[in-house]
Amino acid sequence: MFNSIKLAALLAATIGYRSSYAGSPDEPVELPATLKAADDSLAVQEIHPLLTLRNIRQAAPQMTELGFVKYLDQQRKTAALQVLQAFQEKRQLTGTGKRLLQDLPLTEASGQYRNKIIRQGRFVGLALRPKAGHRDIAIRITAVGTQFTERVPDFTLSVFHSSDMTTPVKEVKLPRLDRVYFEWTQLEEVIDLSTKKGGTWYIGYYEDKMSAQAIRLDQNLQLRPGQCCGNAYVQYDKWSPYVQVLPFSQATPTAEVAYQSDTNWGLNLRLEASCDLTTYLSGQLPAFASAFQLQLGVNLLKMMAHNTRDNGLADETKALALLELNNRTNSQEGMLTRLETALKAVDADLSGITSICMPCAPKPAAIKFSAL
Repeated sequence: MFNSIKLAALLAATIGYRSSYAGSPDEPVELPATLKAADDSLAVQEIHPLLTLRNIRQAAPQMTELGFVKYLDQQRKTAALQVLQAFQEKRQLTGTGKRLLQDLPLTEASGQYRNKIIRQGRFVGLALRPKAGHRDIAIRITAVGTQFTERVPDFTLSVFHSSDMTTPVKEVKLPRLDRVYFEWTQLEEVIDLSTKKGGTWYIGYYEDKMSAQAIRLDQNLQLRPGQCCGNAYVQYDKWSPYVQVLPFSQATPTAEVAYQSDTNWGLNLRLEASCDLTTYLSGQLPAFASAFQLQLGVNLLKMMAHNTRDNGLADETKALALLELNNRTNSQEGMLTRLETALKAVDADLSGITSICMPCAPKPAAIKFSAL
């Protein structure tokens, strides 16, 4: 499974349109930088001679200059989505979005009231490091649990990434209405740890903004619990292959982060993990390039061949576009056949995917017997 919208945006950006030059018969369109082809790269107009901005505009639905620019961008994204969908079906990736963890708490244990933590004005919480080698597994925090001595109606959970410890990625308001016992809150918007590559995520709170004290759970979240502690080790064995959890404290925003092993700062998290090939495939965009360019060319030629605009230029390109799409009588392949061949040839390397996220091999066809 992969985020087709995100991946399509990346693939779409690999080709742009060439701006018309002074004296060019092509349509003068003011293109934003995001739509322009680099000087040393292939442009849409170079996929086929008919794909000039002038021809595209005359055959496309009538629209404003700004609308046409958006249309050009959407054509790229649509073609990219079509290629990715074809690849997904060909490689049988539909079932690879399997859920590995679902709303699994780090621990079912809670702290004892006598283990109150004295506030010292620190930023404290739980640091999460996705395990290396699992670029194809997305980890999300779906719920947050807390255990404080008093109610904290204005409690705010701050989320930082190690790439920038001065500006939070997000801040979540979680009014604490219970006291002493663990209180769970399902997040309306999950905290997705796959939005940034590598590094460490810090999920915590500022002690000086609290009137209550946190209740400490005396459990080392970095070590597998022994069998003497009930079935806690079963839970640990489920999430530990994907993420490392380290309780931390930071005295000041500029101070180094210190890690502890005997506390949870009154926090608990529920985790969700699922296979997600988006990041993995984003490193293999060149494998899709040929099919994507042909798909974009075919889409634009189809638009020209079937347009309903009433103007001379649109009528002039109709027959030419149809001719280029279909095979010639002299066995010369048209764009549709070339696209079909290119889609079959797309072969992104999946060998680096974690084994549990690999698509299932197709079952061999059943052998049928018949009486003679």
